[in-house]
Amino acid sequence: MGKSKSKKFKIKSSNPIGIPSLRELDSSYLNLNTTNDTESVKSIFLQIQSQRVEERETGAVIVANLANNKEFVGALLEENFIKIASPLLIDKNLAVRNAVAGCLRNIAACGDYTVSEAMVEQDIMTSLVMLFEQYKGPWTPIKTESNKLDSKLEIFIEACHLLWSLCENIDLAVSIFNEKDLISILIPCLKVEIYGSEVPLAVAQCLYTVTENNRKLNEILRQSETKMILKDLMSLPVTEPEYILLKTLAAGIKLNIFSDKLNDCLSDIATSILEVVSATLQEPINPTLELLCKQIMNKAEKLNMLNEEEENIEKTLNALDKTLDKTAHLLCAKQISLEILGNMFDDNDDEDEWDDISSSDSEEMILDGGEMEVDMTDVTANDFVLRFPSEALQIILNENLLDKVTKQIYIPSDEIKKVLLSHIKAKDNLKRLDTVRITALLCLNNVIQKLKVDNLGGPSKLLELWLYLGKLLFEKTDLADVDQVEAVSRSLSAVIRKLAEANYASHFSHMTESDLGLLINICNKSQDSRIKVHMISILGIIGCLLGNLNLSSSSHLIKIIGSVLLDISSKSVDMWVVAEALDVLFDVFAEDHIDYIAREINLVERLNNILPALKAKIKLQKKNLQDHRVVISTTKDNLIRFIKYKNNLNKK
Repeated sequence: MGKSKSKKFKIKSSNPIGIPSLRELDSSYLNLNTTNDTESVKSIFLQIQSQRVEERETGAVIVANLANNKEFVGALLEENFIKIASPLLIDKNLAVRNAVAGCLRNIAACGDYTVSEAMVEQDIMTSLVMLFEQYKGPWTPIKTESNKLDSKLEIFIEACHLLWSLCENIDLAVSIFNEKDLISILIPCLKVEIYGSEVPLAVAQCLYTVTENNRKLNEILRQSETKMILKDLMSLPVTEPEYILLKTLAAGIKLNIFSDKLNDCLSDIATSILEVVSATLQEPINPTLELLCKQIMNKAEKLNMLNEEEENIEKTLNALDKTLDKTAHLLCAKQISLEILGNMFDDNDDEDEWDDISSSDSEEMILDGGEMEVDMTDVTANDFVLRFPSEALQIILNENLLDKVTKQIYIPSDEIKKVLLSHIKAKDNLKRLDTVRITALLCLNNVIQKLKVDNLGGPSKLLELWLYLGKLLFEKTDLADVDQVEAVSRSLSAVIRKLAEANYASHFSHMTESDLGLLINICNKSQDSRIKVHMISILGIIGCLLGNLNLSSSSHLIKIIGSVLLDISSKSVDMWVVAEALDVLFDVFAEDHIDYIAREINLVERLNNILPALKAKIKLQKKNLQDHRVVISTTKDNLIRFIKYKNNLNKK
């Protein structure tokens, strides 16, 4: 039956460098009641608009450190803070520029798209563009004492991260980026030999976002020196995590630029991207996490030692900060590499043959009096493999990329979690680890859908993956974590579809009522429509596989599945969920030889009762059906035909 398409996925990236270190504030500012203290907001406005340099800088620093308070930021935006503060991005004093850039960056990074939208509406882009235009001519970093960054460089980095956040959330910011030709200013700053790693990292993060689905910009970049610069970045030695991240970002930018050309046999582009992805996924994360934990515990010990010299403590803290950054860089690189691979296997045709039996085909089968047979032919995978460059496909197989992706579904030990949770910055890396896991599961879903069963290692390999993901879902995933459960259930659904395509039903002959109950429990308890739809799909495919086995021992499980799907169809208020449950019922009970089970659960009678309620709900919710409107409407028509077909069959 008709299904809605999944959109190209990209999880919003965490900042790989972290919130910038700002000057320490007076305790009086840190103790502000930022929720209700309007006087404090007024005080900050006075400082920002002061004639004194120190006042302007201090006001910006205060806001930067309080930007994670949503109520405080909301109060600032209501008073048009951005309109007042953004012109200071081009203040004559570099210290003020730096503080304001950091302040605005933190506001954008700590908020959602509504914050970015308000910032653009309050005309932040005018001043931000003027700031970047001051970097138009050739410029190089100034070396300072103790290898510290010079102010001009710091401001540029802050501005890049601010631009990145705005463009990630607001299309208008991307349009202004294109119109003002900011790309000509940023591209030269990708050169590691001139700018080191921090500037290229900030620029690459921004360009990875800006080049996504930006046809106008990408046409320009395909004709420029960008290709050579990206090639140089992708050839960096894998010596430090920041280089791994740079290589991966460059591969991501390259994919964005040539995304609509990959199917035109551009094998050199696809293979170069996949080589970087494979190398990034090859990097182990556990040793880095273990080192980080060791340094966190070492820091705690040194701080508790009364006679420990200050110099030793400082060395310990510096080493810990470096490892925190390295861990963040490596995790960010892994996330992006998984996004790249997942998007290479997303050709905007995510309606698969198992779930997406076209309504016209179903109608013809029913109206002609034929059986509603499920075609398990691997059409989507065959079509994709034929269009995908053969050299690139060979890398995927030779490099065991599926195994490498699966290894990213990593859950650290309880000991590592405990140590990371004890340190404020390390908590962020624990969150990044969760994000990598989710991205790996989403990537796995895309790859499994598009490759043929043989290319995935055959049915036995898929069965191993099915059991692994099942154990992950039922034993290691917090069912309250909606994003994690959704990602695992999505991948499980993809795996069982492939097992069905391979007609690998024998394993499911051993399924017990208890096994089935675990799946049904998640389906019933989840309030998330996506999870419900994934679990409904899994239940339906299991039902079809059991039906194909034609074993008397399977009839009880098919009966349970049918009853559960009927309950969902009659009781759920979510029309998308109802439509999916009905579609699956049509598939499970398509075969005439299990009509005796249908009679045991009063299938046709209950469907007759569901039909008028379904029509009424569609009419009532017509304006709110959104992307699922066609799917739901088609399901209603197919329900009428299904009932008619089964009634005619029973009369014979």
